[in-house]
Amino acid sequence: MLLIASLVGAILGAVGAAANKVKTWDEFLLWVIGGTIGGVLAVLAWTGIIWALFEVESSVAISLILFGTAGLLGAVVAPLLDNTDGPVAWLCSFVIKWVQSPLLTTVGLVATLIVTVAGREVDFRRGMLFIAVGPGGGALTLGAVAWTRSGCFNPDGTVPDNLARHESTHSRTVAAIGELGFYLSYVTIGALWGSAQGGSWNDLNAAGCGNPFEKTAHTFTRYHDL
Repeated sequence: MLLIASLVGAILGAVGAAANKVKTWDEFLLWVIGGTIGGVLAVLAWTGIIWALFEVESSVAISLILFGTAGLLGAVVAPLLDNTDGPVAWLCSFVIKWVQSPLLTTVGLVATLIVTVAGREVDFRRGMLFIAVGPGGGALTLGAVAWTRSGCFNPDGTVPDNLARHESTHSRTVAAIGELGFYLSYVTIGALWGSAQGGSWNDLNAAGCGNPFEKTAHTFTRYHDL
């Protein structure tokens, strides 16, 4: 079953890369590798959760179906939803990403509540939340929430659309291959690959070399982020 999960994840990675119009071969390959890893880890994680809650004997099969269905929606439907100008479509995309990133997105929602109560900037755009977390510039996407420096916000409390599209690209990678597959691949294979190219582990240099997961996102903006 785990072999099937890895195959499903690899396919979702390829489909997601194509649907998101990935620009380079190395990023496309990293989506596939991340999907292979993500499929196995997500099914293991969901199996543990489902078994702990319900003690269902078919928890592995249920987990595979859950990951595969959410991943397919994340790979194919989320890009279509994010590229509209409709908050309802963005909300549907956010829910898909939440299923594929239950831990980090839930933590982000708790942080959103804290930031809102504190009276700091919060914006919802392109299927994800942007929350102000401190001075300076740059953003860090964790699941469907971007932890964003206050210098990235416009005076009216919104974020620039180019930044939203950049971070939303990362969130859709999570939606396709799962949070475990994306972040583990990002900080290991992607980081080493980026360094080997002469770029940064979490950014691109002036020649456009660096972590492959940043290459399509950086077609929208040059913000420094994860």
